[in-house]
Amino acid sequence: GDLTLPKRSTTGELTEMGGLPSREFMLKFPNLPTSAGRESCMPSKRYTLIVADRDTGEVRRGTIAVVPAMLAVAFLALLPATWFGVSRRDTQVEIGRLRAENARLEVESTSYRSTATELVGQIASLRSAIDSLVSRDGMDAPVQRVLDRLPSTVPYEEPASLPAPGPTFDRLRTLLDSLDRELSAVRHSVALRETLADATPTIWPADGWISSGYGRRNDPFTGSREFHSAIDISTRAGEPVYATASGLVAAAHRQGNYGNLVEIKHGFDLATRYGHLSAFAVGVGDTVERGDIIGYAGATGRATGHHVHYEVSVNGRNINPLRLLTDTDPISAN
Repeated sequence: GDLTLPKRSTTGELTEMGGLPSREFMLKFPNLPTSAGRESCMPSKRYTLIVADRDTGEVRRGTIAVVPAMLAVAFLALLPATWFGVSRRDTQVEIGRLRAENARLEVESTSYRSTATELVGQIASLRSAIDSLVSRDGMDAPVQRVLDRLPSTVPYEEPASLPAPGPTFDRLRTLLDSLDRELSAVRHSVALRETLADATPTIWPADGWISSGYGRRNDPFTGSREFHSAIDISTRAGEPVYATASGLVAAAHRQGNYGNLVEIKHGFDLATRYGHLSAFAVGVGDTVERGDIIGYAGATGRATGHHVHYEVSVNGRNINPLRLLTDTDPISAN
């Protein structure tokens, strides 16, 4: 019959007529799939890498699938970008946090500087006040002794002591507030003490000598025993008479046995009287300081000679003026 030439398939092998493998071909290649499994044997998208060593002749093969390789390349390409994006986001967050922290520290620093400046000013002011109070607290010993001899009915209080400052800002601020309150109390006490010292009659009203003391004596006119509630200081006529403490002139007129009389109210229920004056140097309502001239010695009223009748009263009761004098020598007292 007719000779039918075999066809060459796309695989390079001979097939029978109709494109099917021949019996001999199938016997030669028993593992080759038939047409039913030909679709499953279609070449996949893979690449084979062949590495040959020229010296040894060793050949190494590796197969790479396209899709996983592309996914791996894309992952490797995106990894730095992802890392950079995350890192940049974290950096931005950190920068924002640092900026907020820097702003907070700046506010705290400003607050601390303001607080420190305020505290320094308060400390300087308080130290100045303390130094002033300390200098004012140094009362002369003779005056202090006189103040100690005042009757207990005279209102008087010792200045309070001050606490020591603490080490920290908060304790220092609390302490400064406490010190301020203490200073107010101390300032009041010191001012009261100074006012009391100014109001206490501590000097002689005139130069001279005591011709009649405080207490019981023989009346110079009748000779009978009586209580003399003052001291008489004999001096020359017209000698100056001094206010023995600061105060307000309550009377300056002629009054019975006193003759020309000046009465001064010193506050704290303290008062002094100066009798037998020859003339006045002050009037009612005048304010006088210790040592101011208020009149001149004379012998007006019931008097046997030129002298100053000098009385000191506390709460309306006369006391011995000698108790309050800082100098016991009347000759050169003024």
